[in-house]
Amino acid sequence: MLEWLVGASVWAVSNFVYFDRKRRGLRGASRFFGFWLGTPTTWVTFFVVHEGSVDTLEPPPDDEAALFREVRRDRKLRALKGSPEEPGSAPSEN
Repeated sequence: MLEWLVGASVWAVSNFVYFDRKRRGLRGASRFFGFWLGTPTTWVTFFVVHEGSVDTLEPPPDDEAALFREVRRDRKLRALKGSPEEPGSAPSEN
């Protein structure tokens, strides 16, 4: 029973890895081993899924200058309000 469970798990993970790597258009050892460990159903994926059929999403570029402007603006607003507490400091006792 345990042998069957381990074998089925390896087979399922191998199929998922091969499917994901082929869909993204990535090559390498994990795709190769995923194909051979997931046989025979990876042959279906081989013929049905197109190479690189999904676009990889790139994260937007970091805009550090805008973040610093926002922090400076927030500090100016706090100073104008007369709030003595800085973010992250302990609240004053009254």
